[in-house]
Amino acid sequence: MLLWYILLHTKTNRDRYVVLVPKAISILNKIPKQGSYILMRNGERITARQIAYVLEKYAEREGTATKSTHKMRKTYASMLNTNSVPLDCIREMLGHSSLSTTLGYVYNPLTESETYNLISQAL
Repeated sequence: MLLWYILLHTKTNRDRYVVLVPKAISILNKIPKQGSYILMRNGERITARQIAYVLEKYAEREGTATKSTHKMRKTYASMLNTNSVPLDCIREMLGHSSLSTTLGYVYNPLTESETYNLISQAL
């Protein structure tokens, strides 16, 4: 089942739709309900900066490289693109009005070997 939710607090103050796939829904359902927001602490919604801080600490604890939330957006866009999600759909999900802005977010996240295999399959 495909669900869409509206995020009310965007940089451009426009509606943005986020697709919640089953794995994301499963993770979100594990979070105890505390109020009107999904992520809350002591009755207050957790800010974007607080979420970024938690992600940074988790990466440090796991011994992995820390990524900023903006780099995560680029990875998200790139993985969608690599898996054949239409660019216009990616543009909408990122909240961009221009496709050229979205193209600035997309890079090849695959290894050389994975890229070579895709090229071989295509040709």
